[in-house]
Amino acid sequence: MKWSMRIVMTLGLSIIMVVCLSLLPKMDRSTGLGSPYNWSSNRAGELTNNNMVDLLVQVPLQLRIRKVELSNSRMSLDLSLPKNADSAAVYRDLYTIAQTMITKTKNVNQIWVRVIDYSGVTDSSATQLVLAMVAEREYGKDMEKNANELSLIQLEQQLQNRFRITYTSKWQQRYPL
Repeated sequence: MKWSMRIVMTLGLSIIMVVCLSLLPKMDRSTGLGSPYNWSSNRAGELTNNNMVDLLVQVPLQLRIRKVELSNSRMSLDLSLPKNADSAAVYRDLYTIAQTMITKTKNVNQIWVRVIDYSGVTDSSATQLVLAMVAEREYGKDMEKNANELSLIQLEQQLQNRFRITYTSKWQQRYPL
């Protein structure tokens, strides 16, 4: 084979590779529009470790999320309870988290939420559990009302009737009846 023919073939292959590589980002963007990473629609999608943050940033919470874990069909969240939070804010956040995970995901069947008091603690081992909730998809399917539309008593009743909530002595100290 002649040298000029080899150079032309190498040049042709190089051009084809450059064109293919330049089209890859465009192909990636076009397939991303219909993917489950887009939580702007009202349809339920599959929650993964890759798109978990995209969904959680859309959830209007007053308590800070400290830790999130997704394993199989269970999502675990740790919420930090600030000193000035009232019980209505806690109940509203619990309701909103359960409602969002049940309505916007297909694969999360259980939501475990722990509300933890981190105030005045420098060591994470000295934190105190204040409240824990286990929400199951089957008991929360018809949570249509927005948490802001419900009163404190309604929020508390909805959560206690639908899900398992465990209060600690720290909760009773902080929010006596």
